[in-house]
Amino acid sequence: MKKTGAVLVAAGLSSRMEAFKPMLPFGNSTVSIHLVTMLKDMGIDPIVVVVGYRGEELMGHLSFTGVRFEKNERFQETQMFDSVGIGIRAISRDCDRLLILPVDLPAIMPDTIRQETMIDAPIIRTVCHGRPGHPVLIWSQVAESLLSYQGPNGLRGAMENSGIVITSLEVEDEGIYRDMDTRKEYEELLDWNYQRGQGYPIRPQVQVRLTASEPFYGPGTQTLLGWIQKTGSLQEACLHMGMSYSKGRKMVKQLERQLGFAVVQRWAGGSGGGGSLLTEKGAMLVGQYAEMVAEIQDFTDQAYQKYIGNRL
Repeated sequence: MKKTGAVLVAAGLSSRMEAFKPMLPFGNSTVSIHLVTMLKDMGIDPIVVVVGYRGEELMGHLSFTGVRFEKNERFQETQMFDSVGIGIRAISRDCDRLLILPVDLPAIMPDTIRQETMIDAPIIRTVCHGRPGHPVLIWSQVAESLLSYQGPNGLRGAMENSGIVITSLEVEDEGIYRDMDTRKEYEELLDWNYQRGQGYPIRPQVQVRLTASEPFYGPGTQTLLGWIQKTGSLQEACLHMGMSYSKGRKMVKQLERQLGFAVVQRWAGGSGGGGSLLTEKGAMLVGQYAEMVAEIQDFTDQAYQKYIGNRL
């Protein structure tokens, strides 16, 4: 039996999404954990994840899964095909065939991949209702030969110009092309996945509050300071949050009383009008709190996956 490995490409910036796609909720975990778990449950090994943007964070997120990691250090100036090449070179000698899969296609069904791995052909591409998608399955030696391609359209261009027959596998699985480049596409994907009986994502939700004599800093205060930082105005920040100016001002005063130092610098109006800015310590608090919450959420996600996720 041919040994099948996988290259998961997760190096991109996700600029249109305005969120880090590999760590968004999906299934009973996150996009990246869901895909890795599905592949490992099917006996696909080795799996290499090619990281770039927020690479260290993703490597930590997947550290318990046993996958390999390769870095695309030039992810900002290279294309997806370059990341594919990094993954192929890393594991092509360790397996007979390679599944190539972008990380933003988490809704692919396991049966689609099973059908693909049952076909013995040098290049296999899934197709649903006439539309090609992923994953692509390629013999390892063929995959290495494709990397010399310098033309347009990346991996697709390399396959179509290789002179090797591409075998199309017709499947009833729209997940092969339903990606999530924008927040709207992500939400539509979750709704579609639910409608086909796969459920909405399950994920533990963490709320972190700082406490002194009483709780004084949490998600609400963080959001208020964030809007002050963006708008340069406490009043504008309160409008964005749908709260009264007096309530926002009270929140800031309570925060400063507990901390013992100023977090917002205010000045009176004049020809240019008044405004508010975060002090140096206030800006530090906002940034460090966000990083702390992200780290705690990541640890909680891993604990959830360990104790609950794999059992649902």
